Amino acid sequence: MIELITILLMLCAIGMVAVRWRLGLFVCVVVALLQDPLRKLAPGKPVFYVILVGVTFGAAWLGAWASRVRLSPDVIYGWRRDLQTPVLLFAVVLIAQSLHTMLRWNNAILPFIGAIFYVAPMLAIIFAHQYCVRAGTAGLQRVLWFYVVLALVWFLSIYLESAGVKSVVLGEVGVGQFIYGEGLNVKANSGFFRAAEIAAWHVSTTACFLFIALNGRKLSVPKTLLVACAVVFLVVIGLATGRRKMLVQIVIFASVYMSLFAWFLKGTARLAVGAVVAGIVGFSLVLTAVGPDADDAARQNTGFRVAQTDRSSAWVNRGLSVFADIPDRFEALGYRPVAWATDSFGWFGAGLGTASQGGQYFGRDASFGGAGEGGLGKVTMDLGLPGLAVFLWLAVTIIRLIWQRLHVLSRASRPHATMAFGFAAFLISNVAAFSVATQAFGDVFILLTLGWTIGFLLALPAAAGQEIAAAARTAQAAAVQNSYAMPTPVRSGLN
Repeated sequence: MIELITILLMLCAIGMVAVRWRLGLFVCVVVALLQDPLRKLAPGKPVFYVILVGVTFGAAWLGAWASRVRLSPDVIYGWRRDLQTPVLLFAVVLIAQSLHTMLRWNNAILPFIGAIFYVAPMLAIIFAHQYCVRAGTAGLQRVLWFYVVLALVWFLSIYLESAGVKSVVLGEVGVGQFIYGEGLNVKANSGFFRAAEIAAWHVSTTACFLFIALNGRKLSVPKTLLVACAVVFLVVIGLATGRRKMLVQIVIFASVYMSLFAWFLKGTARLAVGAVVAGIVGFSLVLTAVGPDADDAARQNTGFRVAQTDRSSAWVNRGLSVFADIPDRFEALGYRPVAWATDSFGWFGAGLGTASQGGQYFGRDASFGGAGEGGLGKVTMDLGLPGLAVFLWLAVTIIRLIWQRLHVLSRASRPHATMAFGFAAFLISNVAAFSVATQAFGDVFILLTLGWTIGFLLALPAAAGQEIAAAARTAQAAAVQNSYAMPTPVRSGLN
């Protein structure tokens, strides 16, 4: 029965985005939230449910193409000058490492899984760019609010699970993660989401997107109280997931946003440097937050439990302890995985897909996981040292293009610039998290969201130019209309 419901859902989703491709982002959000509880209801909890959002996005892409929307990368300003060479070279690396995986491990599925991590964001960038150019900032606001509202409703499931409600759709898929410390020895809470890591990412993303959507708006007292309640709710739910880096990502987001605002709009270097320092401290806290929260089955049978009355304070203490507990983890999760991957598999790496989340379902060797925790280690395992160099070249190129966009927007339009600062801060907070913990970044929706964010950033100057020109035309037309509406002065006097 659940399989039939899933098929009908996907047929409706694919049909909608194929006919109206601009609905693609909205429908992808719905499918991404529904696919995990549907998987939990399905017999055997099949892994293919995690790619349903990818299928939906593919249908939206084809719908845009059928509507004669240009989806070639050269629609992005600066593509031929800056991006074309590193992207083409990166494509060669992906093809070479796909062949490497198939020849070395006799596995044709792993390259496909590995390619999703690198290709999905690239396709999402182009799609989001074209959406932003056509829908403008009003369209971006609709996407942000749609996601925030649905996510807030979905987070109620995390609260229900933490409150002790039992249901087949609540909790992690598989063994799950156990939370230790501060007197806790309990399973992490994920609600409808398949893993606590995914749930925590959605909590931090909702907080960031809520800030971006509200930035620059004047709120009434009732709306201000409503937003305050939403923020408190997000903090409580985030702590309930047990994944402390959720709090740190929000700290990084806030510090980066303040630094960009101070640098571009205020011209205050001192404030910008202070915010950057705060961001560096936040990044250091991420290193703590990805410490060994769960040791799998080895510590699951300790038998220790805290009293129910102390459970809430234990969750809070554990979440806040991240800001005081800063061990030296950069070496363990920064360059050491790169050295481990190189020593274990050679300078050419282990092959595309060997460090991907979900590869264990398709014959991945257990020894592959040694470098997959840190972001640089994952890329080194997948692509080798040459591929890592090309990956970093491409990343630096995109960062430079985004920086140029921020500079243009800061001079052209303050509202567009502040929105761009929010998107840039969101990306940097995710880069910090990925560099030391890659688990959540195997999720297709997360990869698409990061790609969409980059696409929005690259397209915002074009959208700003169109909206500024439209506002100027409207003002000019209103001025002309007012001039015709003015009464003609009557002359008086004798001739």
